[in-house]
Amino acid sequence: MPHDGSQDSQTQSSQPDVIEKRIPADYRWVRRAIHEVEDDLVRAGIHNEDIGSVSIVLAEALNNVVEHAFEDPDGQKITLIIRQRSKSLLVEIRDGGRPMPKGRAPIGNHPMTEFNQFDTMPEGGYGWFLIRELVQDLVYDRQNDENILFFRYKLSE
Repeated sequence: MPHDGSQDSQTQSSQPDVIEKRIPADYRWVRRAIHEVEDDLVRAGIHNEDIGSVSIVLAEALNNVVEHAFEDPDGQKITLIIRQRSKSLLVEIRDGGRPMPKGRAPIGNHPMTEFNQFDTMPEGGYGWFLIRELVQDLVYDRQNDENILFFRYKLSE
């Protein structure tokens, strides 16, 4: 579990417009990394609404890595790189886990098209729907046994 004062598994880039973190593939570390990214984005002057949306996307994507990419996530790492541009954030997530099914990022299901009002909501796919609704230019690739998810988040004006 994360402990205060430890930077052993997370790094901050020396470039002011780049946030880079290498975190253990663990839900608690993911939560901590997202909080740190939120703090970094506040310091960079990003609007609160954008920070909230980026946090949702990061939570969905990073937690998917923890849950699905590794048979045993213990000891595995996730790399998160966020590059700030004038009107957007470019986000890159890398991990050495299993490839995504069919070699591509899931489309994601809209929650209201999958069931009628009397059904129990089915589980799965909604996170990818949210991710795709909130970002642009989402690309998944696999190179040298590494998953690479890249997307652009357009900042509000």
